[in-house]
Order: sequence, then structure tokens, then C-alpha cells
Amino acid sequence: MTDDREETTSLAGRVGDLVEGVVGVGVDVVGGAVGAARTAAHRWDERPGARVRRLRRLARQPVPYLYDLHPDARRANPRELGIKTLDVDLVAGTAVGGVTQRGSDFLPLKPFRSLNWQGRWQRIRAAIDRLAVLPPIDVVRYADRYWVLDGHNRVAAALYAGQVQIDANVVELVPPDGVPSERPGDLAAVLTESRALRNAGEGRAGGTFRDDASIDPSAESS
Repeated sequence: MTDDREETTSLAGRVGDLVEGVVGVGVDVVGGAVGAARTAAHRWDERPGARVRRLRRLARQPVPYLYDLHPDARRANPRELGIKTLDVDLVAGTAVGGVTQRGSDFLPLKPFRSLNWQGRWQRIRAAIDRLAVLPPIDVVRYADRYWVLDGHNRVAAALYAGQVQIDANVVELVPPDGVPSERPGDLAAVLTESRALRNAGEGRAGGTFRDDASIDPSAESS
């Protein structure tokens, strides 16, 4: 009889340990989910005042330029990765010239904001406000960050709206001493092919939505 009691007590102890372990795992999972939710809520609750002030401070500095920070990227091999959903926070700067014309909020500086640009900016903001799906931006991936080729205004609108993610057509730049590219070649050629395939898939004969092909008021696209 004593042996039966001891066995029952031992079994109860093991069951108790198991339940405690399961509960502990559950607490960890729930805690992680709550932490992620709080982070997302904090980013959303930043609007409107705090976020706008933070971005206006960024606007005082030139937008980071990929080839200034990473000169080796000029010798990298491009590799098409296709359409990806990126964290906006990972969009680090630009991969095109004219960096002195844009702030780190990705908007053109005030002297370069033409009437055409203002109209385009208002359309982009209105589209985001009504939750419309905008075409993917074009970026290159280098040094674990993304650098804008086309879509600076869409990135800026996402930042000012508190948007967490953005769709992008991604071309990875493989470093010269990195893994050989599966599709080596000229970056412009890879981008042209990528856009042509994307247009064909969307039933368009040619051209893409380019919100900022040039900041020059005399050469802006719509």
C-alpha cells in the first residue's frame, strides 16, 4: 500500500512539472506576442506629432547615398529577387544621384518641390489614406539594407503615415568578393528586364509608375 502511495505521489509530481513547463512555454509565447504588439502599437501611437517632428529632423540631413557609404557596390553583380514586402525601417537611403536635393525623410528639399511634384505627393498621400495598393517601389539590396532607385515619394509617404511595410521590386547587389551572382550583368539591364516582365504580368504594354524619376521640375514624370 505504501509503494502504491509513493508511486501515485511521484506520478502527480511529474504531471505537475509537465503542466508547469507547458504553462511556462505558453507564458513565453504570449509574452513575445504581447511584446511585438506593444512595439507595433508604440510605432502607431507615435503619430501624428512625434513622428512628424522626428522626420522633420531627418529632413535636415541629406539622404544617405549607397555608393558613398559602400563604394564597392559599384562593382557588385545584380541579381533579381522579385517582389518582396520590406520593413520600411530597412530602407536606408537612395541608390541614385541628386542626394543633395533630398532629405533623409526621402522628400525633395523645398527649393526642388515643383507644382507637379506637389500634385503627385498629394495623390500618393491620398492613396495611402484610403488604403489603396500602390505599385511596388524599385530598390537594390546591399549590406542588409535597401536603397531606393524609384519610389522615394512613396517611401516618404509610408514614413509619414506610420506604415510599417512596403512592397518593393528588389535587385540584390552581390559584393565582388561574395557569392557569384546567378544572373550577372548590368544593373540597368536587369532592372529593364524586371520591369518589362512585371508590366507584362499586369497587362501593360510599357512604362511603370515612377513617382520621382527626376526631381528637376523641367523633367518630372507624373
